[in-house]
Amino acid sequence: MSMKAAVLGSPISHSLSPALHNAAYQELGIDIEYTAIDTSIVQLAGRIAELSVDHVGYSLTMPLKLDVLPLVSARSSLVEQTGCANTVYRNAHGEWVLENTDVFGITNTIRRAGIDSVESATIIGSGATGRSALSALNHLGVREVTCIARNQDSAERIRSQGEALGIHVQWVDLSQEISFAADLAISTVPGSAQEEIVSKMHARQNLPVLFDISYNPWPSDLGSYWKEHGGAEVLGGIEMLLWQASVQVELFTGLPAPVEAMRAALTNGLAAT
Repeated sequence: MSMKAAVLGSPISHSLSPALHNAAYQELGIDIEYTAIDTSIVQLAGRIAELSVDHVGYSLTMPLKLDVLPLVSARSSLVEQTGCANTVYRNAHGEWVLENTDVFGITNTIRRAGIDSVESATIIGSGATGRSALSALNHLGVREVTCIARNQDSAERIRSQGEALGIHVQWVDLSQEISFAADLAISTVPGSAQEEIVSKMHARQNLPVLFDISYNPWPSDLGSYWKEHGGAEVLGGIEMLLWQASVQVELFTGLPAPVEAMRAALTNGLAAT
């Protein structure tokens, strides 16, 4: 019997997740059809209700990572910690469970760039990915974080999360001039919304390593600014996409993810956009 899986979000037509996942299942020789389904917040409960024995799970992207929590009762400790999830899968007991694989995606991308320990960091944005970024920074030993964001309420949620992890989080309003005194900067802002950030950048500063979770288009506005102003290394979000998906494949199949086959599909998918 062919099994089903999908990435849910809105808009979703641009997603490279189907290319990633279908390449993995083909390489593993498993009959799973993975599609993209445009799903708004109001439609999400219906999608979750549609999960059945012929599903292996869902990947979740914007704007669903927060709103899925009330719909699935079982969740990992990492989902409890971050307050967001990007994966629904069936565990060994047959329960649907929420997981956050973004944290691994962020952590592994940074570590594979040769960065194993960070003392201080700046997170731009305070949404679901910002929460995942904070938990990833915890794995890297960060204890001081500046969160640059427009929404003070969501930044307060990150501050509370940091307090529970032993990380001091300071909020800076996005309306102010932006400067960086940290060892690492992580932008969780979509490429389409980065122009405002660039316009507020303090031009005369030593820029740290940037991890821009945006990947399409690439280079992003922020990544281009970084390189033009003598910034340190710029890491793109495509590696995060790969590594978070690799964990989803393992959760959906119980088998190690064929990362190189997935990377090749990702490269081909990017070339086609």
